[in-house]
Parts: sequence; C-alpha cells; structure tokens
Amino acid sequence: MVPNRQSFRELLIVVLHDLHLSRVAPPPRKFNAAQQLAYTSVILMGGGSLVTGLAIYKPVQFAWLTTLLGGYEWARFEHFALTVGYVLFFLLHITQVIRAGWNNFRAMVCGYELVDVTENVR
Repeated sequence: MVPNRQSFRELLIVVLHDLHLSRVAPPPRKFNAAQQLAYTSVILMGGGSLVTGLAIYKPVQFAWLTTLLGGYEWARFEHFALTVGYVLFFLLHITQVIRAGWNNFRAMVCGYELVDVTENVR
C-alpha cells in the first residue's frame, strides 16, 4: 500500500490510461500507483490536520507549533487547504468507484462483493 520508487513512474501511466489518453494499461496489481499515492497522502493529510488543528485550537498553549506553521493565520489557511484536499479526494474516489461499476460501489458501501457463481462454472 505504501508507494515505492516504481509507484512514481507508474503514476503517469495510470493517469493517462484513466483519462483515455493512452492505451498502455498499468501493471495489474491490487492497488495501482495512483491509489497508493492517494491513500498514503490522505494518511499524511490526517497528521497535518491534527497538527494544524492543535495550533488553531490552542494557539497560546502550542505557541511553538503555531509559530512553526507560520503563525495563526497560516495555520488556519493550511488547515483549510487540507480540508479542500479531503473534498477533492472524496470526489475523485467516488467518481473512480462508480466508473468501475455498480458492484464495486456496492462492495465499498456494504463491505462485501456479490459474485455470480454461474459465471465461474464451466
């Protein structure tokens, strides 16, 4: 799940393929490079939200942290920018899941995937 050196190289292939600008398919894996980078960045954004939230919530008690973030106004701006990042991640994530098909969307919401058993029987 954590990106490696190859993830950064494969990111362009995944993006071009998803935008239908390239026919070169990304390597088949459980999580492609774009997913690895997106999910890892959301985890890092969570840490950033925690830090900026503390700096906004208690600017006097965490004066060193507020100063490190550039002051109270900058901490507020950074916290807001992270919120915008969450919204963008959510919209892109839902769009990708819906594009993958209804069964995939249902699996994301319910937690399990329905598989037609008759398709696998020969």
